[in-house]
Amino acid sequence: GRCADPLLSLSEIGGKLRAARGELTRLDAFLSTPPLPEPARPMRPQGHDIEFDSVVFRRDGRAVIDGLSLAVPQGRRFAVVGPSGAGKSTLLQLLARFHDVDAGSVRIGGVDVRDIATDVLMSQIAVVFQDVYLFEGTLEENVRLGRPDATDDEVRAAGAAAGLDEVIERLPDGWSSRVGEGGAMLSGGERQRVSIARALLKDAPIVLLDETTSALDPENEAVVRAGLERLTAGRTVLMVAHRLHTVRDADRIVFLDRGRIVEQGTHDELVRRGGRYAQFWEMSVGVASPIRAS
Repeated sequence: GRCADPLLSLSEIGGKLRAARGELTRLDAFLSTPPLPEPARPMRPQGHDIEFDSVVFRRDGRAVIDGLSLAVPQGRRFAVVGPSGAGKSTLLQLLARFHDVDAGSVRIGGVDVRDIATDVLMSQIAVVFQDVYLFEGTLEENVRLGRPDATDDEVRAAGAAAGLDEVIERLPDGWSSRVGEGGAMLSGGERQRVSIARALLKDAPIVLLDETTSALDPENEAVVRAGLERLTAGRTVLMVAHRLHTVRDADRIVFLDRGRIVEQGTHDELVRRGGRYAQFWEMSVGVASPIRAS
């Protein structure tokens, strides 16, 4: 027993050291990453349309986006679907300038995102991700991040539009309830509602949606989808989705595979065509399409 206890303690300490080494490596990689350059002569977008022009983006030597061109007119709703690893989320990241392209250009309102000052670019875009991260603080503080100078009435109106009222009524301190680091005190659906309320409060003309309902139960999905409808009304929208029923009403659907556009069109057009999208649709609904049934 006297020999085993120290050995068990050493084993436990060794595991903690390995975990700490991994965290330190990630922190070092983050801190040593150079910031993207700011434009010497920044320009302002002349509208809210989106254009990807012969875009190439490589990661670890592999082309994630390979010569892609796509135009999203102002006020239209485009959906991007396709298999995992096709580059769907990368498109949104390039538009928000989380990375710079290796070739081609990404433009908003006719201006390359590299020529737009960061604060101006961020004011044009509201992003709702699948995995929502909330900061330690109150519910109101996390929603107010969308627009810190918003009035209390505007914050509460955004919360109501996102379906947060029900959550607030259940919390002991209402809007002053603390959410915990990362939003640990809230469920995934509740965190998603906070993210939508934040985006509504920001009131940006371009909305990027990344798999926003794929991990939600039916009840939360219904509330979140209602909030998304309010968020996207009248705005330029680029959304990524795996659940194809969430993109049926999109103005245009783009099927992406290996960083390239394989086909695009409306839902009905793509189903009638019987291509890759139609195959995905059949799998998602569990029935054969008319094309295949014939």
